[in-house]
Amino acid sequence: MIYLKWTPDELVTLEHDALYTEIDEDGWVQRELGVGADGRVTHQIVPSSDELGWFGLSRLSFAMLTSNVSRGEFERLWHKRQDGHRAVPEEQA
Repeated sequence: MIYLKWTPDELVTLEHDALYTEIDEDGWVQRELGVGADGRVTHQIVPSSDELGWFGLSRLSFAMLTSNVSRGEFERLWHKRQDGHRAVPEEQA
């Protein structure tokens, strides 16, 4: 998997301060999340035919991509709730 952080400098129509994506070896976005200037997760989806996500049906060239964030950073953000607090692990709920 490749983990990328995109900013409005790379994606001019981006509505978030940052868009994080997880991309598989075939170039398909598996998960994406938007983060606001305050660091809160503002958008979080698993792209599907019902909810396409920022890249829509585009397939990215995996060979031309290099991670610019770690899997750990992506996962940390993924597991935050939209209110900016860390989600409680299921076993502690």
